[in-house]
Amino acid sequence: MSRVVVLGAAGRTGRLIVEEAARAGHQVTAAVRTPSNLSHEVRADVRDPASLRDAIRGHDVVVSAIGPPGRRSNGLYSAGARATIEAMRAAGVTRLLTISSVGVRPDDPNFSWWYRYLVRPIAKDLYADMRRMEDIVRATDLDWTFVRPTYLQDRPATGAYRVGDNEMPPGGLRITRADLAGFIVEELDQHRWSRRAPSLAE
Repeated sequence: MSRVVVLGAAGRTGRLIVEEAARAGHQVTAAVRTPSNLSHEVRADVRDPASLRDAIRGHDVVVSAIGPPGRRSNGLYSAGARATIEAMRAAGVTRLLTISSVGVRPDDPNFSWWYRYLVRPIAKDLYADMRRMEDIVRATDLDWTFVRPTYLQDRPATGAYRVGDNEMPPGGLRITRADLAGFIVEELDQHRWSRRAPSLAE
């Protein structure tokens, strides 16, 4: 089992990853901006390398589930990537799983018309910053994995999702946050997608 720190652990997906990883037997630390009194929570600002270093030190794997509250990222993904890389280097941690999106690849051949012409234009700021995040991480020697879900939904896990290698599974429309969390925790153990971009959809 691994010692895992989850960035963005207070978010809807981050909370599920923390819960699923703990159920799987991993030692999990939830990095949040405002910790409660729970023993597994630590304070971390994803734009601040110093606070991230303290949260990351002593772990085997960093899982990044950060995300802005709205449709504009305000540079959160790219700034978070720079700070996380600096903190990981200082802490001596080399493995990073980070949530991105199928939307970062504009030429994905399996996009439906509505995703290509309706969803992507609405979220173009998010996708552009996610793409910058991926470029920043890809330029390092870290053992990274970009987990790219399609449209996320808040409903129970189905276990019926598919995984494409750097492209959305044909006809893919959505995936549950619970299934996304389950895939990430499974990858913690299986380590099948090193320096690759698995794309998830039902």
